[in-house]
Amino acid sequence: MHSNHLNNNNSRIKLGFDLRIYEDTIQFVNISLTDQFSRLQDVFDIQVSAKSSYSAIKKTVGQILTSLWVFNQNPSHYSWDWVFDSNDISTLERVRNGDLEFDIEVKAIVEISENGNKMVPIIGRERVRFSGTDWISFIKHFGYSTKYGLSLPPSLLDDKSWLQAFEFLNDARKHMQRGKTYDALRQCLSTIESYMDFGKERGGPYSDKVWEELLLDITPQKKAGIAGLLAGVSTYLNKVGHHRNSKLKENGNLATVPLDQYEAELMLGISQLVVTYLERLKADRGTLSENSD
Repeated sequence: MHSNHLNNNNSRIKLGFDLRIYEDTIQFVNISLTDQFSRLQDVFDIQVSAKSSYSAIKKTVGQILTSLWVFNQNPSHYSWDWVFDSNDISTLERVRNGDLEFDIEVKAIVEISENGNKMVPIIGRERVRFSGTDWISFIKHFGYSTKYGLSLPPSLLDDKSWLQAFEFLNDARKHMQRGKTYDALRQCLSTIESYMDFGKERGGPYSDKVWEELLLDITPQKKAGIAGLLAGVSTYLNKVGHHRNSKLKENGNLATVPLDQYEAELMLGISQLVVTYLERLKADRGTLSENSD
């Protein structure tokens, strides 16, 4: 629960509220509008909006459904709902790296008694914060528990390895957003390749043996599994994203391997998990070379 007040220094009128985040709802509750000089007579209009404190997001986030009934002590209208859609959540998850802060802005038209009754506009602003844990619990209800909608525990969502992998694959996501699926997969492969110096004579990241050399102090069976995972994903990214079909030509040129947006999105998500795993292996065991910038 966060208790906040929005002030307008010119009018000395104060909006007070508590902000509560539930499993499936965010609400403004205990809303009150007061004037320290007891001049406030009525409220004719009120609009409340929120923007993320992240400079990369310059638009209103979510919709706050206001009602003037809260000022009339109507028992069925004690709260305002703050509604987020999938685009809002995805936009925030692209930049979130922990807690979330929002700048709340209130615009209202009120009637005050001052040299007779008159209507005046007021504007107030305040910054509010959601903890990362509360936010994750909220978006999990809508199936957006991670940056890719995967059902993963909160401990991983704010894990340094996960966030680092997300940053490393940023160029791949930009390619994907422009519909450049092959470029996206090639960028995923380059990110995985950056974890070691693959010499041509060693088979590159497509060889289990190359990865096994870097997985020290791991039981043989687990080592084989990890090496197979890394080599297998690398092989797919190479065969589909990088190479052309050696047996099929179009207008005299080798054809690209069929790849649709859905497949590419899946492989980008898989690459996120693989790079996270590589980051964790590097951090926990110190067995991988430093990732290049």
